[in-house]
Amino acid sequence: MEGRKRGVRAHVGAEIAVPDLGQRLGPAAYLPHLHPVEPARLPLLVESRTGCKNLCRLITSFKLREDMKAGGSALTGDFEEYGEGLVCLTGGSEGLLAAALAQGSYDVEKAVTRLVSIFGPRNVYVESTTALRPRGRASQPGSRSHRTILQPASARYGRGELCHGVRARSPRCLHLHSSPQNARHAGRLLTMNAERHLRSAREMQQLFYDLPDAISNTRELSSRLQFEMTGLGYEFPAYPVPDGQAMDSFLRKRVEEGIRRRYLPENDPALYAKAERQAERELRLIEQLGLAGFFLIVWDIVNFRKDNGILIQGRGSAANSVVCYSLENHYRRFGRPGPAL
Repeated sequence: MEGRKRGVRAHVGAEIAVPDLGQRLGPAAYLPHLHPVEPARLPLLVESRTGCKNLCRLITSFKLREDMKAGGSALTGDFEEYGEGLVCLTGGSEGLLAAALAQGSYDVEKAVTRLVSIFGPRNVYVESTTALRPRGRASQPGSRSHRTILQPASARYGRGELCHGVRARSPRCLHLHSSPQNARHAGRLLTMNAERHLRSAREMQQLFYDLPDAISNTRELSSRLQFEMTGLGYEFPAYPVPDGQAMDSFLRKRVEEGIRRRYLPENDPALYAKAERQAERELRLIEQLGLAGFFLIVWDIVNFRKDNGILIQGRGSAANSVVCYSLENHYRRFGRPGPAL
């Protein structure tokens, strides 16, 4: 909310570990090696509601595969199924491009081309970071201190460059004796990082004066990322129905069948007519609240347990619903619009 007040718009995304893209860049040799070998990471940004759904499904799919907490990771094949609506960054110092550059022998072009083949040329951006050396001397473009702006993988291989963030060095010393960590356990605290903070557009333009396209590409990508986590509400999963039918009409037919099956044997026309009137009121409420998918999913589960001889526990408060009774959904409370439903 504070960012919105100041005109700063947040973008939705997640950083995903991908083992079959190689290992992420480890700490420098002179730093304590306290970090285990980890797979390369790809930041994925959500462009649309479809992208948000796919990102959620992607994370769910690899979480179901993990054999220990926080041990899940995606495979490139997952992106082919869940890549729509997502924009891929190369991951900065933790991505496959940084590791490839550090190793020297890896075909960097090949790494970028692989991402482009998965996400498409409009949806891959290379992160460039500017690293300032002590006394403020900027590194030369293309040096191994890497520049970090978002560069879409060049006109040939991807969408372009962007200004993502700045990872800079400061001449300020880090006094370990004032820190509760000793040198062996300091890890990344040994990296001079006083310059790691948000900058204004003007400051970014000054830092990346020799990469003006990165500034414009950053603005362009930000303008594409219009998705926000507002007004989403909650939707039950859509239940698959035959062609030419909607979930509401399909549910209505199942309820009509259930009423005939459960009330006609009573041989009581007045009771049958009363059940029809009550079912009509309930079906209108279900349609108003968009709950047809839920009732059909429960109906499908009930049918599955009947076909497979599985016992199911009923719920007494469901007995006041003709729809539940007709569908044999005996464990769902039915009432009025609002949280109680």
